[in-house]
Amino acid sequence: MKKLIIFFIALSSAAITTAQKPVVIKGSIFDAETGEPVSEVHVIIKGSESGTITDKNGSYSITLRSTKDTLLYSHVQYTDIEKTFAGTDLKADILMEPMINMLPDAIIKPVVNVSKGMLLDVTDYYFLGDSILYSGFCYRYNKKNNPWIVLIAPDGDTVFTYCTGMEGTFYHDCFGNLHYLTEETAYQIIFENNSMRLDFPTDIDEFRSIMDDCKFVSDGKVLFSQFTDKNQILVYYHADMETYETEVFRTIADEVKLNMLAFQGLFFSMGPPPNEHDLRFEEMMYEPVFAPVIKANDTISIINYTDSKIEWYDTSFNALGSAPIHFQNSKYCEDEIVVDEATGRVYAIFIRNGKTSVKEIFIQSGTTGQEISIPEFYWIDNIKVHNNKLYFLYRTMHSGELRALYRMLLE
Repeated sequence: MKKLIIFFIALSSAAITTAQKPVVIKGSIFDAETGEPVSEVHVIIKGSESGTITDKNGSYSITLRSTKDTLLYSHVQYTDIEKTFAGTDLKADILMEPMINMLPDAIIKPVVNVSKGMLLDVTDYYFLGDSILYSGFCYRYNKKNNPWIVLIAPDGDTVFTYCTGMEGTFYHDCFGNLHYLTEETAYQIIFENNSMRLDFPTDIDEFRSIMDDCKFVSDGKVLFSQFTDKNQILVYYHADMETYETEVFRTIADEVKLNMLAFQGLFFSMGPPPNEHDLRFEEMMYEPVFAPVIKANDTISIINYTDSKIEWYDTSFNALGSAPIHFQNSKYCEDEIVVDEATGRVYAIFIRNGKTSVKEIFIQSGTTGQEISIPEFYWIDNIKVHNNKLYFLYRTMHSGELRALYRMLLE
């Protein structure tokens, strides 16, 4: 107990000492809608004439007289923000909301119901070339004779139907095999003579423990991922398919969250163990590092949200360079990347008030294309992009409408 009291007295003394000294605040300012840096923002100490202006990268640095000072952020195209800093705040990245009349209009495309007339309540779908493999429930049959897997050709004709009797989802593994995952078992889907069968049953937990970390094969090596330190460190490593030798490819860490974890660990070690409330709060605070790796057009890319850059590698995992990114700074940007396997194009997902929009990410520059909005559809599910067309599942709220697959052109 005596040690704990001394510890908090030391903290209080440090805070008082900090408050008596000038504090340098550094950070960057971003557009809350687009995530792009905002230049020429006036950063002023409220009640004084002292201030600065952000540069072309949205960056600024300003010295406060004390931690009681309040900073005013202002720009003619954005809503003003005021912020008072605690003694431990030395870096301040700010999201500024554009004025309503300054918001850019998103492109809106017409949406088509692809599965209309199928009499199938769609639960999942997968592309086989330009054909679509559906899973779902047919209301013509009872529960024992559901659900079904149906393959529809590009011209709309049904190639085959298969009753699984088990609800599940499609899963494409890192070796190119397609599986059907149920609550307890993973099956490989085998296609032959315009029909299919479910084979090689595997315990679902055992299957996922291996396949969820496996990303793809490149030049005879299998790329895997692994999270550590409460998901604040992401390690990519590859294993040689012949020698089984492994090598770390890339390590990405959220240094800010790791420092928070270190302090939290020290705090918990000096008092009672964390309770249920502490653990729930911790889950909300420490979201996993998001830096997905993709392989498209003979280039391996890591879209590194944590370090705000896209990294490029050749198919042998040799570094080629990187480019800065800013779109992920938008508060509407989701931790989700969608890849068009047919074209190699990559898209970021944004959700604003329940409505979804997408932006193409230009991998070689880190910039994004025009925002394309999905109109009149709220909280859509299972977004995929195939051959420059966006697909998603949707069911009208509070109605008996079947869950359907919809399509929207992206060009």
